[in-house]
Amino acid sequence: MNSLGKTLVVFVTATSLGFAAFALSLVSGGPNWKGEAESAEITDDFVITTTPGEKPSYAVKTRRTGDAVGSSTPLLAEVVVAARQRQLKDAKELQTQLTQKIDQIKPVIAGIKALIPVDEAGVKARSEAFEKQLAELNTAIQAATTDFTAKGGEIQQTRKTAQERREEGFRLKNQLELLRNDLFAAEKQQKSLEDELIRAEENLKRLERREKQLKQQTGDYDK
Repeated sequence: MNSLGKTLVVFVTATSLGFAAFALSLVSGGPNWKGEAESAEITDDFVITTTPGEKPSYAVKTRRTGDAVGSSTPLLAEVVVAARQRQLKDAKELQTQLTQKIDQIKPVIAGIKALIPVDEAGVKARSEAFEKQLAELNTAIQAATTDFTAKGGEIQQTRKTAQERREEGFRLKNQLELLRNDLFAAEKQQKSLEDELIRAEENLKRLERREKQLKQQTGDYDK
């Protein structure tokens, strides 16, 4: 048992030293696994996590679904390789899917190509019909433009006549206002003259009464 235990200790020690030498060789002269793990090709599709400790471990999962890729391992190289293998697997699966879709689409494309000559004839017929409609529409537009131009002249003349009549109306309105002012002044003057006439008539009546009184007094003296 002691011999077996010593043998196991020596084996574990040798294995540990061998692993340490392998890890040292990877770090010093092998691929740059840390750089690979941090490259955009990996980080765009995967998330690599580190569990710190005396013996740190690494794990990788897909960024889109969060599915684990492989199992946790103390070697960063293993998770990088696992990620690369998953990328290769996904690429092959995508290629297979695309190939199947292409095979499914090919008959549809062939059927569409067979219908193209018939469609070209229909498109040509519709194009000719549209061109005819367009020509008729252009003719109608030209006729409408000519009619609009003629009516535009009539409208301008009508507007000019209406403007002249409005201006004449304004002039007549101003004249009417002046006549009203003159009438008001004349009525006021007439009222003043009527008042003056009344005063004059009253003065005349007083003078006539005074004259009559004087005549009576003069007659009395003559007697």
